Amino acid sequence: MNKQIQGLTRPKRMRLPLKALKTEPDDFQFREFEVSEDHVRTLADAAKAGAALEPMTVWKRGEADYVVVDGHHRHAAYEAIAHAKPVPVIVHECSEREAILLALSENTKTKLPMTKTERDNAAWRLVSSDHELSKAATVKATSVSDGTVAKMRRTRRSLDDQGIPLPSTWWLAMRSLKGTEQPEWDEDMKEQMIEARAKQLDDAIGVELGRMGAKQWEAVARVIERRLNRQTLHYVLDDLRADEEEEDFDFPF
Repeated sequence: MNKQIQGLTRPKRMRLPLKALKTEPDDFQFREFEVSEDHVRTLADAAKAGAALEPMTVWKRGEADYVVVDGHHRHAAYEAIAHAKPVPVIVHECSEREAILLALSENTKTKLPMTKTERDNAAWRLVSSDHELSKAATVKATSVSDGTVAKMRRTRRSLDDQGIPLPSTWWLAMRSLKGTEQPEWDEDMKEQMIEARAKQLDDAIGVELGRMGAKQWEAVARVIERRLNRQTLHYVLDDLRADEEEEDFDFPF
């Protein structure tokens, strides 16, 4: 895929004013949480100190029409410090289809790897788009299994046949299908449900929770202890400890 993209786009390294760059996360951001404030803050501090950030990947859609397809954290960091000088970019002139594949390709290289749910949703977005990608191309672009992509394609056909609008996420698509065909509840659906609810909770309290965690983690622990009953708290701590055992990390509480 990378070879195909590079052959079509003939990328050019240049510098462009920040105001000339557009961000369209609905089309080119494949993460559940669009930007991490901590990561943006780190990049902003580095840029303010004079460090050179990696070039953003940009799609030239038309004359003087540049869209960021990879580098949303860097773009947010530049905006945070009101960066006035032109910023480094790598510009691709290509079709929208190739720009979307390019965004996915760059996300697989990032230091903030995509979660399984993000990859599933990226695959669903490709399947439900009008770009008519083959199953093999979708698997290659997203690293989602052949079986899951096949299931997505069947789901789209079923929803299309019933005139049901295609949902924005794979979880919602499975829920829509469940309402008409009652498919078997599996681990994939369970994971999608957990991630969807995690995003809902993060949208409600995530930013403030992160800020307080950096300032006074004990306060975060105290609120969690007050708000969760003892059994739920044990479930949460056991789950976190199980994940962190692989990283040899000690919890502060």
